[in-house]
Amino acid sequence: MKPFEQEQAMLNIEIPDRLREKIAAIATLAEQTPEQLALEMLEERIDHQSAYLETAYLKSSARNRERLDQAIGEIRRGRFEERALIDD
Repeated sequence: MKPFEQEQAMLNIEIPDRLREKIAAIATLAEQTPEQLALEMLEERIDHQSAYLETAYLKSSARNRERLDQAIGEIRRGRFEERALIDD
């Protein structure tokens, strides 16, 4: 294997016919293949789950919970500073 070359693992999932039909219909509307749509939906779900886990961790201690609640309150009141995102 070449440096930095990643091997892609195959994951086989049994998808019920009813769900497969729904995915195909939505994929057609989005001008995607059913596989593209399914991967996109799965990735989005994983990203959301990661955000929920991070929030749960931040709220796991009283001090962190208080600081997070204060920050959310400041944002709701419009007191925040916008910054550009750094691409990792």
